[in-house]
Amino acid sequence: MTNATFSVIYDWAGSDNSPGTSTDITSLGPPTLKFKNADDATIDSNNKLTVPASTTIYSFFKQIFLKCTANADVHTINNVKIYSDGGNSLGTGVDCNVALQFPVHNSTPTTTGYDLATAAHMTTDHTDVTTEASIFNYASGTGLAVSISESGSVINATNETTNYVVLQISVASTASPGVTTTETGTWSYDEA
Repeated sequence: MTNATFSVIYDWAGSDNSPGTSTDITSLGPPTLKFKNADDATIDSNNKLTVPASTTIYSFFKQIFLKCTANADVHTINNVKIYSDGGNSLGTGVDCNVALQFPVHNSTPTTTGYDLATAAHMTTDHTDVTTEASIFNYASGTGLAVSISESGSVINATNETTNYVVLQISVASTASPGVTTTETGTWSYDEA
């Protein structure tokens, strides 16, 4: 029996509830996502985040989801999680935050959870996000459970998806200037 195949998709641009573009992030890099002061999928050195004199600044938030691209018709996928390696190597004053709510996205398609990205703090500017945590709080054994809005709260057909995972970089005035290292996010799921 062949396992299901998945892609990580990044929705960007457009308007609230209607993303302009959906991009399979494997076509972008490595690195596959670049957090910056722009809402696009381009991996470049434009629109850099700068260290603020005071307070904290934020990148444009990213809205990603896991999408089944093949062979799910004979499988049931659930218990989807996202996690990091558990260690923040971005440097002092820099963090990658993940929303603890999962705005609605599914294969209907329903994208009512999509908000046009901005550089404002996602907990105040994304309609469906009220709390966040550092993605580095979640490692292999303690991944962050991601909800599914498909029928039965499982993925069991090609093109079905998880809800959105919203991510954002924060830069405090205590950060040092320069390029940060690349971090890796990992998805896991159960397949039966």
